[in-house]
Amino acid sequence: MVYGGKPSRGCRTCRARRIKCDEGKPTCKRCEKSKRECGGYRPEFEIVHRDQTKSTLRRLHKGPDPQHQPSASARPIAFVQEEPGSWRRQSSSPSPEPSLAIPLAHRASCYFASNFILVPLGTTPHGFMEYLVPLMEAEPPGSALRFAFNACAFALLGNRARAEGMDLSQLSLKEHTLALAQTHKALSQPALASTDSTLAAVLLLCLYENITAIKETRMLAWRSHIDGAVHIIKTRGREEMCRTRMGTLLFTAVKHHLVSRVLSSGLSLPFGVDWWMSVGDTGSLFASCQRFALGYSGLRTEVNGLLSNAARSPEFIAQARQLTERVRRMDGDIASWLASIPAQLRFKTVCWVPESQTGILEGNAYDQADVYPGRVDVYPDFVTAMAWNVGRVSRLILASLDIRLAAWIHAPADYRTTPEYENARRICEHTISEIIASVPYHLGWRSRDQTLGPSELSGFACGEEGTPKALPALFLIWSLTCVKNHDICTEDQRAWVKGRLKFIATEIGLKYAHIVNEKINIRFPSMMINRDGMMSSVDPLQAPKGSGYSLLPALVPRMPESVASRTQSPSSQPSDPAG
Repeated sequence: MVYGGKPSRGCRTCRARRIKCDEGKPTCKRCEKSKRECGGYRPEFEIVHRDQTKSTLRRLHKGPDPQHQPSASARPIAFVQEEPGSWRRQSSSPSPEPSLAIPLAHRASCYFASNFILVPLGTTPHGFMEYLVPLMEAEPPGSALRFAFNACAFALLGNRARAEGMDLSQLSLKEHTLALAQTHKALSQPALASTDSTLAAVLLLCLYENITAIKETRMLAWRSHIDGAVHIIKTRGREEMCRTRMGTLLFTAVKHHLVSRVLSSGLSLPFGVDWWMSVGDTGSLFASCQRFALGYSGLRTEVNGLLSNAARSPEFIAQARQLTERVRRMDGDIASWLASIPAQLRFKTVCWVPESQTGILEGNAYDQADVYPGRVDVYPDFVTAMAWNVGRVSRLILASLDIRLAAWIHAPADYRTTPEYENARRICEHTISEIIASVPYHLGWRSRDQTLGPSELSGFACGEEGTPKALPALFLIWSLTCVKNHDICTEDQRAWVKGRLKFIATEIGLKYAHIVNEKINIRFPSMMINRDGMMSSVDPLQAPKGSGYSLLPALVPRMPESVASRTQSPSSQPSDPAG
């Protein structure tokens, strides 16, 4: 193990504020005097044990065979709650074990918690997946939730870059199979079908598909789990779901998954925006970005219906202009919301990186650079950064609707000569540059002269801060996919974004990034305009190099997902991030 000096035993809040803690129990007096919520104390297990170095891992692999480790379904970590809103993690043994004796299940669980479970440190709801902390403490061995948790933990650890040859795929697959069986069993029993633990297990099964992406044919498998989670909420009832803090956290998590579902498919939002946004968390930054993203689906459905079925009569052209106004009104609402975000939740530009510091001028390709030349922004925490980017992606895809409507209204004229296109192009260029400026922060990049302290809003359940984490990388996948596939994205930007998606897949271990990087090769809105039958004589996908458009060998109109699923494998049809 690496010795990094005497570790601090102060509470999480004082450590985040970088002040000396009096280590009072059950809460520190400094937090009480400053009227802050004490984040609790790290268990001795977390203080003593740190991530193993390469040499430690090499020594570890000379030890016992992983197959003879304790059962994966055993309780690797016990999560306990000290007081409402304050969580701590505890090892299942009373004292730390020698580093080489740490069971494989313990290491996988700790690695998962240090990459995905983000717990709030203050009163603002800036956690993510923190519902797993109390649920895992209460779950018996052999439950669907424990199997699903272990499947994700083994898969993530096995995908870790430079994992020194550890192959945990079979252990992960076995736990996943057991999780599916136990979930199916729970869903068949009315008493278990809609419980918090069953819903949490379904959400973990969705995450498992993002971590593993085992086969191309399973690239859309995560969507079926989201549909299952929606069915559980419908069965239980949204008001009943949000009566407890735990239920509200799970309801919010399902809404987050629905954002990905809506942005990546042509299907409409089940039950409508108001049904989802009128209960539970409705006023946070997280909720605001969800409302905008989910609201887009209704507009897209109306635009698709008009452009696919309407004759070009004055009546329908008038309807198209009305839809255009609504699209622009929503975009204006998002822009106003982003401008009104309070100062404590805004990003800061920490540096400007010239090409000379990226390695590009020395002959390296854009896809090998950690940072795109230009601005680099940092955020108060990862949940805040995710909310900003959801708003930005919503603006990108709203602009694609605006361009599609302009192409339909002005046909047969080239839509790229219209003032509507010029306005949308400016919005997209600015939005793409802001998303790109946020990427280094998500992926753990630090400039040589910039040291960032820990966030005061949230922190991971265990492990060290500052290293690349899986959760912010997961937040990035669809933002980067939308940028990569957008017509306005330049070829240099596209190459860099593809390199970042490759980094997420190979170095951080979220294999789904490889699927969207290599298998989803579309361009929007030009492909949608072609599908609408309003493409001008010059196909933008075949435009000369450097024009801002990308080359694509063929255009394949996308069938509705409900039809495609009955006729062919999901992988044969690309996702539609713009609609």
